[in-house]
Amino acid sequence: MNNTGTFSTGIKTLDKLLGGGLYIGENVVFEVESGTFAREFLYTFMKQGVVDKNQIIYLDFMYPPQALILQLTPLVKTFPQGWEDRFLVLDCFSESSGQGELIFNDFYDTAPSWMRKVPTSKDPEQFHKFFGRIEREFVTPSARLVFNSLSMMQHIWGSDAVKGFFGHVCPALYAYKTLAYWTIVRDAHPKEFCAIIEHITQVVVNLSREGGKRFLEVKKAGWRYNPQSYQRYEYSVQGFDIKIFPKTHS
Repeated sequence: MNNTGTFSTGIKTLDKLLGGGLYIGENVVFEVESGTFAREFLYTFMKQGVVDKNQIIYLDFMYPPQALILQLTPLVKTFPQGWEDRFLVLDCFSESSGQGELIFNDFYDTAPSWMRKVPTSKDPEQFHKFFGRIEREFVTPSARLVFNSLSMMQHIWGSDAVKGFFGHVCPALYAYKTLAYWTIVRDAHPKEFCAIIEHITQVVVNLSREGGKRFLEVKKAGWRYNPQSYQRYEYSVQGFDIKIFPKTHS
């Protein structure tokens, strides 16, 4: 925890925009475009949690386990000793989009202990019950959770089920005093769906791309009153190093 009573996102320049970082309990929704390196924002957040000795839970609906482990390997190599006990990756792809194919199930014959397949990811009601068990077993104050992504969840379950899940879990995680990141693909959903998600969450960050440049804009952030927090900033990504550039005035 910082001197301001906030928790670092893992990106110093983003912490500064958010008045020192995240307040305990906050859910952050990243609205992303393709090519904005959204994954690196998630990974720096998780790495900071491991450094702070917090529990990390990463739920991924996007990628098959073979791709997921390739993506995560460079990240876990940067973790301090003892990270395996605090890092849990939940494969929500294999039984939903992957339809339980053997090629995905066979991966778990040699999978690391910190990576597990979710057997109920195709059915929203059963998944909600499963997540309740995860909450009871793993979720403690300052735990960090990442949900990737609301758009894939909507594709698998439908809009109503995702709104119901998010509408329950987002406030529950706030009450548990965790920190959570959620991703959603910009322009892939009706405005009404996005408006509900934005209304429920505490922080909304928009990542966009324009003319070869990448931009970040904080659209919503409770308890931050500095106008500079809500401007549009260019940023760069180099490995896991993300820099948000200050405004230049001609």
